[in-house]
Amino acid sequence: MSPTYEAFRNRLRKMARHYGKWARRQGLEAYRIYDADLDEVPLTVDRYADRLYVAVYARDAADTRVEEYRDVIADTLEVARERVHFKLRQRQAGKKQYEKLAEQQQEFAVEEYGRRLLVNLTDYLDTGLFLDHREARRQVGEAAAEKRVLNLFAYTCSFGVYAATGGASRVDNLDLSNTYLDWGRRNFAANGLDPDRYGFIRADALQWLREPVGERYDLIVLDPPTFSNSKMMTDVLDTQRDHVGLINQSLERLTPGGKLLFSTNYRKFNLATEEIAGQATETTRQTLPPDFRKKNLHRSWTITR
Repeated sequence: MSPTYEAFRNRLRKMARHYGKWARRQGLEAYRIYDADLDEVPLTVDRYADRLYVAVYARDAADTRVEEYRDVIADTLEVARERVHFKLRQRQAGKKQYEKLAEQQQEFAVEEYGRRLLVNLTDYLDTGLFLDHREARRQVGEAAAEKRVLNLFAYTCSFGVYAATGGASRVDNLDLSNTYLDWGRRNFAANGLDPDRYGFIRADALQWLREPVGERYDLIVLDPPTFSNSKMMTDVLDTQRDHVGLINQSLERLTPGGKLLFSTNYRKFNLATEEIAGQATETTRQTLPPDFRKKNLHRSWTITR
């Protein structure tokens, strides 16, 4: 074995031992083991119950190291090779990360802070659960009791699950994709929640926020994609360019004293504080979980009206 793979094996074994113990104490079945810790091995390894999801960061699809990585990972972590799922991560435009890649339908649930969330490691580039937002989800659950909650750009509605299980009086999940809203309904059902008692709104959030204000909410989650030019959307979304409008229009839908939780994974993001009609407090340190060692993975703020 080359020195590079030997170093990778040693690091993988050490991190798996450390974070495995930590995750068991926290009640987590999905967590990051290896976070591109070695420059010469540019990948991440996440555990989802008894399976592994490996994202390889490469310039093109002709990366010949995948099978070598698979052998090292499967052997070191004692996981069957067919349960090690690889995806090639490249710079994407629009919502390509949400497009279907396969049709295996191997959906299963993982435990996270007492919730059950459904993931799929084969059919899409992403799994249905963004692990780096785990602490933000917990914050929503802790703040949701008796609150009216709006979950914008809801994806598979995991924030909504936390709000509903946290005792929210109303939860509305809004997304443009019926596929992900249906996934969200299954997430609610997996937690003993009747999906018919909650809102699943299929709409373009950019357009919906421009409509006259109807319902008001005590807590709004706003986690837009960095960029999207989905064919279903009327406009192109650029979070850096559009965030002031998104935030201010969301703030208009808050009750007095309500809170907006805003986050973005755009690493060069700059919040236009002076243009926002509310008081923003950065909460990134509180929302980045310890198993994610790359500290610029996302940024988050709590904004009060």
